[in-house]
Amino acid sequence: MAVNLPTLAPDVFEAIVNALAESLVREYRERHDAPSTEHTRPSPPSPSGPPTWLTVREAALRVRCSEGTIRREVRAGRLRVVKLAGRKSLRFRAEWIDEWLETGASGR
Repeated sequence: MAVNLPTLAPDVFEAIVNALAESLVREYRERHDAPSTEHTRPSPPSPSGPPTWLTVREAALRVRCSEGTIRREVRAGRLRVVKLAGRKSLRFRAEWIDEWLETGASGR
């Protein structure tokens, strides 16, 4: 069943996605940091630092879609991916996910 939602400007959509991602990372760190390290929060990675690699699940959470959608877009060649040993071991950079979203938004 298709739902017609209003289209957001790409910069607004990007801001929403980034805010959601930051919120998810912050919540994850709060839940999984060891008690002894609570006073020393790791700083967020700098843009020039090493890339953060996302799993299929993390990529799907980032864009609020199903893992099946991510896998389908990879198979269709519309989403960049790095395949590790095994067919289901896929990794994405956040920038690739954002590019895919922007391409899909402008292509429709």
